Amino acid sequence: MTKEIINVVLPMKTYDTTKMDSWTKEQWREFVGEEKDHVGIQLLLINDNDFYLKIMGIYFDEASEEMFFSFDAQNKLERNINLQFCQWTIDESIFNLSHEKPQYLEKFSGVRGFQKCVKRTYLEEWDNTTIEIKILDAETNLNIRKLELQINKHFTQVF
Repeated sequence: MTKEIINVVLPMKTYDTTKMDSWTKEQWREFVGEEKDHVGIQLLLINDNDFYLKIMGIYFDEASEEMFFSFDAQNKLERNINLQFCQWTIDESIFNLSHEKPQYLEKFSGVRGFQKCVKRTYLEEWDNTTIEIKILDAETNLNIRKLELQINKHFTQVF
């Protein structure tokens, strides 16, 4: 079975804060944003006839030095599946999650949320992330699909 490689761009806005003294009111409004703008990272990874996966948030626990990824997933297949997260690469760090219990999704499931985490401090960069996932038949444990999600931040300087 061939691995499907899916490239996803995570758009990130940057601002030249060295010029804050000369920003207009509109620029300040853009920089600060409104309450509706502060939803965090939400990134659709895949949405096809069989499967839906979206990152609903990424946050760090400074005490435990863990980086948490919140996901929403939906099984659109006629059979129950397990999502087995495998190797993750975040910049130069590699994490093996294949030993963790898979996420079970019933056939034709609704959207279900769950979290995964890796040991990583908020001080470390994370511009490029690769997440490998196997979609397995829940009864036979046979591979249905292999995914490699390559997430790359794309920075745009607003002003």
